Amino acid sequence: MLTKRKRISNWILVAVLIVLSLFFLFPVIWMLANSFKTDAQITADMNSAAAFIPPALTGSFLDNYISILTNTSFLRYMLNTLFYAAVLIVLGVIVNGLAGYALAKIKFPFRERWLLIIMLLMIVPMETIITIHFLFVAKLGLLNTVIGYILPMIVNPFNIFLFRQVFISLPDDIYEAAQLDYCSPVKYFFTMVLPMSKSVVATVSVFTFLNVWNDYLWPSLVFTSSDLLTAQIGLNAITSNENTTMGQTLAVITLITIPVIIIYSFFSKQIVEGVVSTGSKEG
Repeated sequence: MLTKRKRISNWILVAVLIVLSLFFLFPVIWMLANSFKTDAQITADMNSAAAFIPPALTGSFLDNYISILTNTSFLRYMLNTLFYAAVLIVLGVIVNGLAGYALAKIKFPFRERWLLIIMLLMIVPMETIITIHFLFVAKLGLLNTVIGYILPMIVNPFNIFLFRQVFISLPDDIYEAAQLDYCSPVKYFFTMVLPMSKSVVATVSVFTFLNVWNDYLWPSLVFTSSDLLTAQIGLNAITSNENTTMGQTLAVITLITIPVIIIYSFFSKQIVEGVVSTGSKEG
């Protein structure tokens, strides 16, 4: 049982951490509060504590958000991005998971060399190979298509490595028992391996979502049709328009930020568990 002194120390520590967290949250609080204001209100409140307080709840409270969602195609861009993210999460977990399982549990020629190549690819930035991806997609005639956008993004060396680090610790006797029931390797992967590795599946899913949600360069190269654009391109188009007010700009940025906050709120524990577990494996 904690002593009175330790309890007081814990409460003090919690209070200090809350105060420190507010300093990091100030930009988010300012953005959210001012996204409901007109430009005149933002300017008037700029040098006072009112800059962190939303305006009174009136009929015009949501005007900035309504204007963005009704007068632009930003809602469509967000739905496009959510769709691309969902498809890439499913395909990424399957493809990268199977590759990671092969590197962890299946013996084949040059397995260690393949692992070395994948680890070396982890340090290669996307910007250095994006031209190759573009030429590849162009040669296939897949520019301005959903398949052309998704295809180069399915395989991710970092995700393969994460899966491999988790799968290498799975006991082999479970697979041997499954073989006695005539369970094929593919069926074993989907029915046994993935359910036993929920933390890394959640981690890879979150990282994939964030990569798609924050990506600007690749979709700007692949897409030319406005019907296929993503949220980041829509954000740039709206904020660069001289007719967009500051309040509308902050409203768009808030809409972009909300999904990221929700994802981290629901899956922060799984992200930490997945990253910690992959760092603790050997082999």
